[in-house]
Amino acid sequence: MTSPAPHGLSGLPPELRPLRPGDPARIGPYRVVGRLGQGGMGTVFGALDGRNTCVAVKVVHAEFAAEAEFRAGFAREVALMRRVGGLCTAAVHAADPDAERPWVATDFVPGRTLRAHVREHGPLEGDLLLGFAAGVAESLAAIHSTGVVHCDLKPGNVILAPDGPKVLDFGIARLADEGVRAQGALFGSPGWMSPERYARHAPTPAADMFAWGGMVAFAATGRSPFGSGSTAELARRTLHDPPDTAGVPEELLPLVERALAKDPAVRPTAGDALRVVLALMGEGEETRGEGPDALTERLRLRLARHWRGIDASWHRPALWVAAASAVSAAATASTATGPGAVGVATGGTGTGSVGAATGGAATGGAATGGAATGGAATGGAVAVGAGVTGGKVAAAVTAAVVGAAAIGGGGYLAAESQPAEIVADSVALVENASSFRATQWQRPTEEAVRREHPGASGAEVADLVAAGERSVSYTYASSPGAAVEAAVTDGAGETATYRQVDGESYLHTARYRGLTDVWLLNWHGSDPVAPGALAVEAFTAPLRALPEAASLTDEGRAEVSGRPGTRYSGLFDAVSHAGTPLEQTLPSTPFEFVVAADGHPLRLAYTTDLVEYEVVFESFDEPVTVAAPSPDATVAGACGPSLDGEWLVDASSPGVSCQEALRVLDGYLTEPDTQPQGSGAFAEFDGWTCFVDLEPVVDATYGGCGRGGPAFSYYIPWVPGWVAESGCTLSHDGTWHLSGLERTTCSAAAAAVEDFLSGRGPHDGGVFLVDSGGWSCSLYHVPDSRTDIGSCEGPGLEVVRFHRVRG
Repeated sequence: MTSPAPHGLSGLPPELRPLRPGDPARIGPYRVVGRLGQGGMGTVFGALDGRNTCVAVKVVHAEFAAEAEFRAGFAREVALMRRVGGLCTAAVHAADPDAERPWVATDFVPGRTLRAHVREHGPLEGDLLLGFAAGVAESLAAIHSTGVVHCDLKPGNVILAPDGPKVLDFGIARLADEGVRAQGALFGSPGWMSPERYARHAPTPAADMFAWGGMVAFAATGRSPFGSGSTAELARRTLHDPPDTAGVPEELLPLVERALAKDPAVRPTAGDALRVVLALMGEGEETRGEGPDALTERLRLRLARHWRGIDASWHRPALWVAAASAVSAAATASTATGPGAVGVATGGTGTGSVGAATGGAATGGAATGGAATGGAATGGAVAVGAGVTGGKVAAAVTAAVVGAAAIGGGGYLAAESQPAEIVADSVALVENASSFRATQWQRPTEEAVRREHPGASGAEVADLVAAGERSVSYTYASSPGAAVEAAVTDGAGETATYRQVDGESYLHTARYRGLTDVWLLNWHGSDPVAPGALAVEAFTAPLRALPEAASLTDEGRAEVSGRPGTRYSGLFDAVSHAGTPLEQTLPSTPFEFVVAADGHPLRLAYTTDLVEYEVVFESFDEPVTVAAPSPDATVAGACGPSLDGEWLVDASSPGVSCQEALRVLDGYLTEPDTQPQGSGAFAEFDGWTCFVDLEPVVDATYGGCGRGGPAFSYYIPWVPGWVAESGCTLSHDGTWHLSGLERTTCSAAAAAVEDFLSGRGPHDGGVFLVDSGGWSCSLYHVPDSRTDIGSCEGPGLEVVRFHRVRG
């Protein structure tokens, strides 16, 4: 199979990539010149019509073309796009949703999205800002006049073209009557949705005007009106907080504030907003009319006079014409025939909707048989060109990649400005998901292993990498409250399960203080299993850094576990140890990110100097329940210091909360009526019997309180000068000491602790529960100190405590 254009074709316009083997030479009536981009659902080609006008033609991938539901959605979105006119609105030139591989042709418009322009050049000012506000209002007026609601207006969906702003992406647009039927469904982009949409009311034109107000504020200030943050936080601010409009010019501020009103009845219509902004732009000598056509004509004249500073000089249509001739000469004399044909230069005659071509010059009939052959709206445009090469040109050329990142239903024609916008919307889908499941792997790099073991052989390095691998099976559910479960498996195959529900963190352990199969409510872990590291904000922190990546490039199609998608690469500020005190940013970290056909992420992989990270997303928005463990199976565990800050409390019985244990201990230690009796200083307090060890073997002191079944213990773990019992030491690294032996010998206790430390290794800040020869051991780093303490409990309730003070 030969390609119509060799990969090394010279003279190709900078916004186009060479065609690949199997790419079509013609699509309906259009001559294909090169590739503009590729998404999960299709490929976008740069082409010329019969008058050598540059167009973008999107062709659906074969696997989706075979799905009846997809075809129906594709046809629906084409119909919506064709329904809308206007000076500043995207429009369709021709389409064939019934072809073997459906396609749609739109104008090619060079430019950058509002988001990209503001990111590089800063906020819009003066005439440019007024022209933007008026153009988007005119587009919405045209959209609303046909009974359509856009539903997803945001900075990534408006392109700043040389002749004015252009509104893109009808991926989740709704007819007004469909909007009523869609009541209760939530779709849109967090931070740009109106308050009533968060309340799941049906989408209306007023919801689009709320987004318009936010867009004008963003254009004027460079800031989103409700900032950045998690989906839940953006929803809260939108519903309850005033928008950030500081910096919006005084003449626009009243209109923007009305548009951003919480009450949709207060907001202006798109036509009203257009009239106000046109007045601010100044009147000319043209006829003053108030009808839609008159307003559009007035806007056209304003933009022609005042829209300046948008450079697209790199786009030269003459280069497309020259390149098309070179493609035809390089092709194997392709001809495509048949209704709605997509001709591929492979030798053979195209007889159907997708046909191979042979012989003669490349010719082809206009798309017929269900294809629309006209009807382009005045001034309509869709921006294209994701992932092209050529430095700043690559960033300036925008993408209309079929199927990329539309939120909610549809998305068959969703247009995105560049890979950054596709990636940003994919990340938003994660943050907006009601649930998701994912698996994360962390592996030490060979470089890291060789630093620690400089003399290791290749086989030993491989074994150490495998031993250091850790996986996290992660489940997130947003309803009724945010909850997560994470099963962490180490290189030895041991798994610890963690949950966070209603702000509480739980660790499941097989044994704890003589109990079996219990959940610890309070535990102190280190990355990646510290409570903060389990939060969904920490788990998704690397994702949120992706849209700002440098050198973000579309690398073409990819598969993850048999699921098709598009692979993007680049350099980003990776986040390490997110949610912990060790959190840090690692600039310019290379990554790969795969986005599925429906816009959801499939895989993120990146490598730092020391660790390889990989996350594979398995499902989204499926019914998931993460519940708090039963109270009968939950113990409070380590509760922290007492009132005087000395005693560390361990509530080791179900039904004893930290608050209760600390209250009883403080009462026992401080109440004047408490009179300790006997060698153990026994005393009663509020129904509890407490004691303290007055003659400890070492300087450490411990005690406990009980009331029938419930009990807790307490001890001082960081007494200065804490030393080991004579003759009972460890050889592990010379710094660990044993104390507090109960029902065991020094040699047996030392063997258990040695086995534990050698098998697990000391981890600052960590609690690790494992069985070592029948002993259950834990290790704990005392917060804000240099002390590490641990304990082991034997099968016969033997107890040993061990500690070190780090230098």
